[in-house]
Amino acid sequence: MTATLHFLGTSDSKGVPRFWCNCPVCHEARSSVQGRPGFNRRTRPGALLRGNGETLLLDCGPDLHAQLSRLGGPFVPGAVLISHAHNDHVLGLGDLLDYVTSAGGQLRIYAPAAVLPDIRARFAYAFQGQPEGSSPPVQPIPDEGLELCGYRVRAFEVPHGANGTSHAFHFAAAPSTSAPPPFPPSVSALPASIPGRWVYMTDAVDVPDGLAGAWLQDLDLLVLGTSFRDESETDHSGRSVYDVREALALPWARAARRVLLSHLSHDIDVRQVLPDRKYSYATDGLSVSLNVPAVPRTGRP
Repeated sequence: MTATLHFLGTSDSKGVPRFWCNCPVCHEARSSVQGRPGFNRRTRPGALLRGNGETLLLDCGPDLHAQLSRLGGPFVPGAVLISHAHNDHVLGLGDLLDYVTSAGGQLRIYAPAAVLPDIRARFAYAFQGQPEGSSPPVQPIPDEGLELCGYRVRAFEVPHGANGTSHAFHFAAAPSTSAPPPFPPSVSALPASIPGRWVYMTDAVDVPDGLAGAWLQDLDLLVLGTSFRDESETDHSGRSVYDVREALALPWARAARRVLLSHLSHDIDVRQVLPDRKYSYATDGLSVSLNVPAVPRTGRP
């Protein structure tokens, strides 16, 4: 089976360009060449996975409406996973809830159980007045994970430094029977394919060795958040995401077969080549082909 990971947004929480900034990266991001936006123009983080006849949205930030509208036609994801309740990952939930309530649509939305109280507090209107016996609009991700897009997807908590905690998503091949739907023809794809064990972790720093040993080993692909090039001169107590310098040195990142860096601030110019060829910057609109090994169906959930 072949799946596709499509990056809807790859910026940090403030977007690029910053609306108040005219640094070289923000200046380039505002530019347009023959109708193409600047290489560094990027929106708040989110990704779309297609596989096994299903679609899965990873996070739903404040740019979600524009991101989905760029896909070239009406589009509703089959399921949604929310990593944590910070603005750049959850504010687009209002658009998804509007689809459910105003358009009468159905949508499976999940978040880690620890995140649900924050979501319920921020979107209280969506949890009020529900018919007795109905499911809440956002449900907890089961400990055993979910089978989506040909993968068993599980969430695990990661340290987010000064911002508390977040969650990453671990994908391992699961039984599948059908091919993914076609992606919009305007989407560019990397020529290399990635097999079936990978992690999407945009908001983390200081991951303990034990946690890395449990979740970040033997990865074919690691999507890792790195907001700045080098924050070694920054007070570590105020940091919340790895930097590029650290990502290039982390043993478990170096062990992954490919690393895509996302959650990029205006300190990052994606036109610059990274010193390790298996590392590269993710960009808005980038699609990666994922070759998922066939796994015999065992009858287990």
